[in-house]
Amino acid sequence: MERRFLPPLKRVGFLAEIYMNISSIVSAISKLFSTVRKPAPEVPTPLISLGGTMRPGLSTASSSAKIIVKLAERGIPTDPCPDGTQNLTNAMVAEIVNEIFRALREDAKIEISIAPGGAIVETNGANGGGPLVGIGGNINFVKGMGVIQ
Repeated sequence: MERRFLPPLKRVGFLAEIYMNISSIVSAISKLFSTVRKPAPEVPTPLISLGGTMRPGLSTASSSAKIIVKLAERGIPTDPCPDGTQNLTNAMVAEIVNEIFRALREDAKIEISIAPGGAIVETNGANGGGPLVGIGGNINFVKGMGVIQ
């Protein structure tokens, strides 16, 4: 039945239903934007420089083992099956961790930015005319790339 042939009261109800659907969609989108997480606190630059070199890097075996231990603590069976076969939960955890780490290592993109004035250069030297001293810095934003290991 075409909408134009509906009685006037049914037409109003139909339009109200469309309005309610659109307003609920707009409401859902608004809620998505209102629940955006706050950014993580900044890590001091010296801590990044000094502490970053001490990190062991990503390990699928270590992370899988930690997750399996936590599953066992929550009462989820992680021991081999009674017939001696491998526990499929453990295999699933290992596969999920392997794929997440693969994606981080191969697909993730890390970009950094250095604000103008963030990189200061100081030079000095000498020549036949005497000592030379120079100071400089970046005047534009500088972009860099990183790798997850």
